[in-house]
Amino acid sequence: MNAASKVHEKPKYTIRPVKDSVFKRYTRLKYLLRIKHWRGRDVHSPFTYSLVREALMLSSRNRNMPMNTQLKESLEALGMPSSRINRICRVYNHLNYSSFAVGLSEYNGEDMLIVPEKLSKEQFDELAGRIKESDKQVCVVLLSIYASTDNHSAWHYIMRNHNAVFIDLYHIALIVFDKYLSKQSYKMRF
Repeated sequence: MNAASKVHEKPKYTIRPVKDSVFKRYTRLKYLLRIKHWRGRDVHSPFTYSLVREALMLSSRNRNMPMNTQLKESLEALGMPSSRINRICRVYNHLNYSSFAVGLSEYNGEDMLIVPEKLSKEQFDELAGRIKESDKQVCVVLLSIYASTDNHSAWHYIMRNHNAVFIDLYHIALIVFDKYLSKQSYKMRF
């Protein structure tokens, strides 16, 4: 057999149908995972549903919602993209909060706490104890929960060991402590 005939020979089997099959399964799984809580779907809690529809989703109703300028400036100082800043500001307005703190060491009973730094399990346990003592609704915003394995393991530890409403938005996570709400966990994608 010469080299010219080897060039024109077809292989005995092809890998292409297997690749196509795997790709189709992957895209189907990805699609199903993305729509789990899309636009409030399968969110049975009235509190969380209204939070998703009125604050987290951008709509004509909340597009021109007034933003707290101090909160917006504080989040801009952290270097956050405007879409995340606006989402946090809409949550702040929707929950009718009047005070916020940026940084774990700055928290003194405010309604919203934004935590830009890495948070250990022990620090969060201590923070959760302080929040529960205050006996009011508090929203904790964690930034970059998927930035490292340590952050990710701390996030899962927090979800397992504390009673709150957990909303995972990939880039940010919202934890709403309220003694009148049952423990819930949502992974949202918009």
